[in-house]
Amino acid sequence: MIQLSFGISGSRPIHEYIELAQIVEAGGFDGLSIFDDLMFKPAWPILFVVAQHTRHIRLGPSVCNPYLIHPAILAGNAALLDELSGGRAYLGIGRGAFLEFINVTPSRPIVTVREAIENIRRLWQGDTTPYQGQVFQATEAAQLQWKPPRHDIPIMVGTWGPKMSHMAGGLADEVKAGSMWSSSYGRMMWEHIEAGAKEAGRDPKAVGLVFGPLLSISEDGAAARAHARRTLAFYLPYLAPMPEFVGMEPEAVTRVQTATAQGDMETALAQISDDVLGNFALYGTPPEVIAQIERMVSETAVTRIEFGMPHGPEGSMEALQLLCKHVLPHFAKGR
Repeated sequence: MIQLSFGISGSRPIHEYIELAQIVEAGGFDGLSIFDDLMFKPAWPILFVVAQHTRHIRLGPSVCNPYLIHPAILAGNAALLDELSGGRAYLGIGRGAFLEFINVTPSRPIVTVREAIENIRRLWQGDTTPYQGQVFQATEAAQLQWKPPRHDIPIMVGTWGPKMSHMAGGLADEVKAGSMWSSSYGRMMWEHIEAGAKEAGRDPKAVGLVFGPLLSISEDGAAARAHARRTLAFYLPYLAPMPEFVGMEPEAVTRVQTATAQGDMETALAQISDDVLGNFALYGTPPEVIAQIERMVSETAVTRIEFGMPHGPEGSMEALQLLCKHVLPHFAKGR
């Protein structure tokens, strides 16, 4: 049974997130994620407000990174969100994106994310054993000064990489590939997640596989496709190694990046074929979106689909209404 959630970035007035979250909850979604992207509104304050205006949906950031925010701060924020929401929080963590904007190099990402997770869980569990890692350390004095409601808040690792997927299979509750809608890439990821879980002595079924495609839904299928292609032109340079895996030459990705930076969208969009677009974006009319989801569920081990930006040419709220009216009811039949 597939879970469906909604993800959105932090660029709106706070009252819009309250309204949106309540529609998400009433529509039958399993959760709402706020993207914790650099240069956007921070996810945590939005989530704290939303938690107090919802009652059922799962809430969390997708995803935070330990290069800008120390694991001790992430642990505290997630525990506070869990308290405010009555046990509905999750923590998304990964190497992060757009760090080059501020000249931060995400070195040793697998070790860094793994040690961050270990430190976060250590704090939630009240473990006072000193931690000596390659990247992070903690003394016996590093303890939360309140008791979190749960010591096992779910952790989701955001990644596209095989090695990070392998590591996450041994530690995480979920693994999410954002801006991805390729069944072949999803199967490859699952192979590494499964191997990592088995290596750690875990049942692979204990690890959820999440796809977060660029969604563009509209009653006008052509407009939905065009909107998805334009959004992908911006994100494509940040999605390595997926473009090459699905057959897009690195030179083509470079041309997209250069043309986009120069404002030459005609050249950028010409590099993105429908085949390439279909590996990253879920787009079309409501019936087309439903059919694509059913295909993906039948071809992969995906357990949750999170509808990501840009949502649709008419805007996020309009796209959300289409999802609630057509897509959610279709999949609710099997629940």
